[in-house]
Amino acid sequence: MQLSNNQILFIFIAIITIITGSFAHLFLPEKYYYDAVLIATDPYNQKGLINSYPVAMLFYDMLFLNKLPYSIISILQLTIIFWFFYKLSVPKNFTKLYLSNILIWSALVALSIYISMPSKEFINILFIFFIAFIFKSTRFKPKIKIYIILVLFVLFGLWYRIYFIMLPVLAVVSFLIFKLKIRKKITTSVIASILAAIFISSIYENVSGKYMSEGTREALNEKRIGRQDSQTLILSPINTNNLLGEATGIIYGYISVNLPFESLIKFYKKPQVILFSTWQIFLFYVLIIQFNKARNASKSVYDERLWLFHIIFSYFVIQGVFEPDLGSSIRHKFGILPIIYQAVFYTRLYDK
Repeated sequence: MQLSNNQILFIFIAIITIITGSFAHLFLPEKYYYDAVLIATDPYNQKGLINSYPVAMLFYDMLFLNKLPYSIISILQLTIIFWFFYKLSVPKNFTKLYLSNILIWSALVALSIYISMPSKEFINILFIFFIAFIFKSTRFKPKIKIYIILVLFVLFGLWYRIYFIMLPVLAVVSFLIFKLKIRKKITTSVIASILAAIFISSIYENVSGKYMSEGTREALNEKRIGRQDSQTLILSPINTNNLLGEATGIIYGYISVNLPFESLIKFYKKPQVILFSTWQIFLFYVLIIQFNKARNASKSVYDERLWLFHIIFSYFVIQGVFEPDLGSSIRHKFGILPIIYQAVFYTRLYDK
């Protein structure tokens, strides 16, 4: 079968990414490998069946991947990822110099940095591919698909990353806004999701004694201040030990990880920060445009195109609560890249 120009370009990007990833350990700073070394060596025998670190340690140990050089791990992981992207489909006009294409080209190449080693994100991205293939499937009715996906996120949260339990709640809040007969549904749904996250954090404080960002991001970053890997920390401008402070911290975190204009000024001497911050800003812009197109095209609030965006923007809110720094925010966005890929290209992937 003859390949189209779009497929040829996709395969070319895959080859470049795999080659780059196989040599990444030769030029990436040591800080990129803190997690990789911990996962591969498991120095405190923490491997187990629940939570991201123990599961990742068990995964790489059971498959003997932790015995392989990073270059081989990179080739295996990136090959699997690009194969799944290929099976999702290569979009029409992938060769055109569109902003949406540039964003995805650069994200695919950047996988050579973040998936070129033992990583929790590799397991995360495999799960998100499973979600993406459910979205693509024609076997189930849209409403059934949504129920399955929401349940899977809850189960994945209980098993691997606890914050994913919040995602269905925030996505449903966004969905309920779309059932209202109001204008500016997208803006309202984003605001409502942020407010829902603040409300959930207040409930969490009543149970645990600490607000969510206070007990996670803020507590972690207080210990990291001054370290080599702490230059792009996200710290609330005010103390998060009260409801007003927590609300401010979540809103500040949301802006920092999705619209990081502040980083363009604050880190103007760090080209990698400028590059990734610019990528996030343009990604947010493109997703808003696509969300609006999906809203106009959908005939039902259960349309899977809409739910792609409910889920993605809910995930962005979760990042606003928990992300400790700009570097982790990029890495974790790449962890849901399959559904970002679908959302950016939805009409060009599947619509007739």
